[in-house]
Amino acid sequence: MERGRRSLGRGARLVMRQRLLKHSLVLGLYTLLTLVVTYPMPLHIGSHVIANGPGQVDAYLGIWNIWWTAQALTSGQSPFFTPLLFHPQGLDLFWQTLSLPQGLLVLPLTLTLGPLPAYNMLILLSFILSGYFTFLLLGYILNDGTEQRPTELAALVGGAVYAFAPFHLQKVLDAQLEVASIQWLPLWAWATYALLVRPRWYLVLLSGAALLWVGLGTWYYGLFTLMTSGVMAGLWALAQTQRGGLEWRLPGGAWRLNLTYLAWGLGPLLLWFVLMAPRLWHMFTYGDTLLGDASEHVQSYADLIAFWLPNPHHPLWGAQVTAFYEGINAGSTLWNVALGLVGTGLGLIGVVKTWRTQWRWLVVGIFAAAIAAGSELIIAGWQTGVPGPYALIRDLPGVRSSHRPNHFVLITILTVALFAALGARLLFMRLKRAHGPWAAAGLIVAVVFIDGWAGPLPLFQRQVPEALRSGDALTGPFFPVPPHLHFSNSEHLWNQIQHGQPILGGFIGRAPPYPLGDYAPGVKALRFGHVDRDDILHPGWPELARESLAAYDLRYVIFHHASMGPPLPLMREYAAEMGLETVYRDHEVTFYAVPSPEVPRPLAFLGAGWEQVEAVEQQHWRWMGEQADLYLVNPSDTPRVVRLTLDLEAFAHARPLRLHLADGATFSLEVSRERMQRTFHLIVPVGETRLRLEAPADALEHQPTRRLSLAVMGIIIE
Repeated sequence: MERGRRSLGRGARLVMRQRLLKHSLVLGLYTLLTLVVTYPMPLHIGSHVIANGPGQVDAYLGIWNIWWTAQALTSGQSPFFTPLLFHPQGLDLFWQTLSLPQGLLVLPLTLTLGPLPAYNMLILLSFILSGYFTFLLLGYILNDGTEQRPTELAALVGGAVYAFAPFHLQKVLDAQLEVASIQWLPLWAWATYALLVRPRWYLVLLSGAALLWVGLGTWYYGLFTLMTSGVMAGLWALAQTQRGGLEWRLPGGAWRLNLTYLAWGLGPLLLWFVLMAPRLWHMFTYGDTLLGDASEHVQSYADLIAFWLPNPHHPLWGAQVTAFYEGINAGSTLWNVALGLVGTGLGLIGVVKTWRTQWRWLVVGIFAAAIAAGSELIIAGWQTGVPGPYALIRDLPGVRSSHRPNHFVLITILTVALFAALGARLLFMRLKRAHGPWAAAGLIVAVVFIDGWAGPLPLFQRQVPEALRSGDALTGPFFPVPPHLHFSNSEHLWNQIQHGQPILGGFIGRAPPYPLGDYAPGVKALRFGHVDRDDILHPGWPELARESLAAYDLRYVIFHHASMGPPLPLMREYAAEMGLETVYRDHEVTFYAVPSPEVPRPLAFLGAGWEQVEAVEQQHWRWMGEQADLYLVNPSDTPRVVRLTLDLEAFAHARPLRLHLADGATFSLEVSRERMQRTFHLIVPVGETRLRLEAPADALEHQPTRRLSLAVMGIIIE
């Protein structure tokens, strides 16, 4: 008996070694293919990134996300909020492109070698792990009693179809780390499918956690997997025969909906909503303004023919494919949703032969493609006017911040990989046993070099001014000029990784409301190169500009000479007028110190809703419409009582004016047609407070689109 136990133990260890060897070989194969496809980046993993023109911006946003994740976790902070961007209010990163799972995956590498090598490793892993995880998923789905070797070879081919799809290559070239990291979807599909075919509570938890994990990687894929999980729950609950549990016979009697299985399938969605409840409640209570409304932006749709096109980045035919598509869809962006020619060919074989048993997966793939097509069906550039299913959801809160429905194609690609594996297995089963591995190798090579290869990929390296790299750099917060607010430029993010100081603004996917960057006088002058020397504010230029910078604790203004270009001399004049002191200058940057006033005083500056300054002789004023914003700034450490005086008159006839403080306090007065002054005593909290002015407005007879309420000649805060 003891000898038998030892024999069983040796057998188990042998099986374990064989499995370990098999999985090591699979990972090794996908690693080798990845090194070929991403060449020459592996030779420059510590200095350059793969990036086309637009990707040169997004790559360094991805690098910053990795860096910040490591900074936050090692200092005991939440990675979902950073005080380093959009000083002093900071930035909530939860709905941004933080890519937390990716940052966690390479955290040790980030801490030892830095965020740029870690970013490049994530690009490599996006191929390696997506291939490997798809191999595991397909092995599980195809485990139906068929001979093991053809099944494993077919899963290997299917993994290559998914990992090296043209869509994935596009996202790597665009350097959008969050959407290039496609490796998590196969894990979600694996957990969800396992639950649907064998309901268990731990699989509900696993599938729900996978949903959240995918969303934290990118909310594009998070939204798509959430929707697809609901569709899959319904599809797998459909039964033609009794499967146990509570069932509902559908009209016609041919189908039954197994309500018990449906409940199991919807369990992960319920768990997701429970875990996300605080964030969802905040979004639905206060609106999704922080996400932005992209419903009016150019939608990245998928023309029906785009699914079937060859790889548009291939060195042999890519230019011709691109010219053809853009010729029939002028102005289209991010249109590459190609499924891959080799994968599609194998997938069609799999569909024809197995659709009766795998029809649910076929429906999932078609559903995802229909969403990817966008709000309207377009065929070869012809706008059919037929609405797509995305039109039903595009204006929902949260969804309207997205204008990338074509990213939904990734789920279609995953189903293509499944049917490609089914098709490949049919081919392998017709071959002699010894020929199967060679056929699989040939198919994988075809997938990679036809669908997933673009020749040597373009590399990019961003430089950092020497003054910001040295250990003697001054401490912030910094105001970099130009600030690149609402502008695609990640220069300051890469610089911040070197100096680690808070900065005004910051490039991000969805910029939040930011009064300091948009309206504060000192910032506006150096951002837009324009100054209203005779404005309605008292104090005015240049005292207000200088003191507003100090009130927000901006210690240094940094001129980046190359980025500023021709406006540099004018900006130097403004800096001199504001009394900024030059503390460092070289050929790349100039550091100006912001002087602190001897006695900080409360300030006011104009926000949205004000027209341009008008003047007649010595009189200056600004018109407002139905509402206008005034920002009050208290630079002291405690709330202060301030005296606010308004010098104003009504347009055409007397009209009421209501003033609303951010804390809810409201004041009212009647503004006469004749010029008048009114003074208010307000308790202003520390920092920035918005005061909203509202008055009924009338249209001008000769300018019906222009509506006026009040003319304001002066605003004095004391």
